[in-house]
Amino acid sequence: MEYRRVAPYSRSSRIYDTLMADVDYTGFCDYLLDLADCFDFRTGSLFDLSCGTATFLNLFPAELKYGMDLSSSMIRMAKKLHPALSLSVGNMLMPPARDVDIYLNIHDALNYIRPFEAIIRHLRYMDTILRPAQVYLFDFAMPGVIRDYFDDTGYEDTSPEGISFRRQNRYDPQNKRAITDLFISHPHGQAYHERHIQYIYEFAEIMKLSVEIPSRRFIFLEEFTCSVALETSNRILVIMR
Repeated sequence: MEYRRVAPYSRSSRIYDTLMADVDYTGFCDYLLDLADCFDFRTGSLFDLSCGTATFLNLFPAELKYGMDLSSSMIRMAKKLHPALSLSVGNMLMPPARDVDIYLNIHDALNYIRPFEAIIRHLRYMDTILRPAQVYLFDFAMPGVIRDYFDDTGYEDTSPEGISFRRQNRYDPQNKRAITDLFISHPHGQAYHERHIQYIYEFAEIMKLSVEIPSRRFIFLEEFTCSVALETSNRILVIMR
């Protein structure tokens, strides 16, 4: 079968929830509420900067919720699935200022950004819009989790709509890239290939963020815990306040 190469997330929105079926969104909601208790921030309102199809946003128990994603296809699907949510297309690196308790950017979204200086510029921008008592939560996938779970792995599945897909993962440690190829086949013959590239940064680089933006306090945690991140952590959750 011949697959037409398309931009990331331009055709995968219709299979995204099947692709992410093993993600514990409810568990992440609970984790975020636990973090609020551990580190004393409010959770009444939230702005998800890379919301995808808005599954997490829909589940999170905040009174006021906004979602944004760079992919118009993902936002169209999110609006179809969750019409009551306030959703828009936008760049997570320069989001509009909102009167919310939490800005959120999870599921390794910043791993898609290169070079690392672009992440630093993004955080400098966030420094300009964060108001007192607001927090910005974001995370990174680290080399360990990529080596252990996303190197030379893959699987096939079919969405409830009958759209088949094949996912292939590989890790290029020399260039610090995690590469995922998605081959998507529709029942009526359309076939697409999306290549997703994440850049896997080192522990020392991430730890330097607090030096680059000294006006803010950074808390580096081993994700899914309230414990300080270590060089061996598979994922790091950062609280910027």
